[in-house]
Amino acid sequence: MIFIALSILCSVAIGNLLQLFSKDTKLDIMTVFLGNYLFASIFSYLQKSPGRLEIGLFEVLFGFITGFFFLFNFFILQKNIKINGLSLSVGVMRVAVIIPTVMSVIFFADTIGLVNALGVLVIIGAFFLIMETQSLHNFLWICLLFVIAGFTDSTMKIYAELGKPDQTPFIFILFSSAFICTFLWKLIFNRQIVWKHLFFGVILGVPNQLSTRFFMMGLDTVPAPIAYPLTASSIVVFSIVSDIWLWKRMFTMKQRIALGLLVFGIMLLNLR
Repeated sequence: MIFIALSILCSVAIGNLLQLFSKDTKLDIMTVFLGNYLFASIFSYLQKSPGRLEIGLFEVLFGFITGFFFLFNFFILQKNIKINGLSLSVGVMRVAVIIPTVMSVIFFADTIGLVNALGVLVIIGAFFLIMETQSLHNFLWICLLFVIAGFTDSTMKIYAELGKPDQTPFIFILFSSAFICTFLWKLIFNRQIVWKHLFFGVILGVPNQLSTRFFMMGLDTVPAPIAYPLTASSIVVFSIVSDIWLWKRMFTMKQRIALGLLVFGIMLLNLR
């Protein structure tokens, strides 16, 4: 259980670091992402098995597409944290698992139980409450985060079904592609590298990598039906606590109900 707890803390740290970095009015967020994905690429390469790293054409093409969406998803998350706050942004990104869940049912003949279907309905109800409490501009950013996060999660499901059992080469290509996309963006639109912001990205890359690593280690001792809902709901709960305690964010009654429904819906959606 200790590894699951560490994974939760690392995931919450990612959102809080993005919130902290956003306080810098001159922040170059793409330089932050450049440092993040540079660290992620190196770390992923070091995780490979001894010997040659076998990479096929499918890993290269699909990894590049996935890497682009990972970068885009990170950018939209950072924008939402700045506009809509930490807890709501993290909550919406977590419930975006609805998209790969539906995709799995349609394309890969997976099935979901009545409890999971109830989770979908609860989350839809939470969205209606969110829509009433947010301006149209803010709500559109929330919707964009939901769609992009859901599609990004779907790419991992697609590779799990169609790719190789060993996902290390794919993950290396994924993060390397995100780094290349970020580097090309910097090269074309803004060549200046602020070293402080690059260092921010390296700091961000540490919990970004460890959150996944700790979770996979936790699955060795904690059953998946417990680990997934516990992790997802705990991340949202601790993000709410961070919003209140660290960032002094105040919630209306409707927002509190909406966040509560999101947590409950996440738990139902992940139960197996």
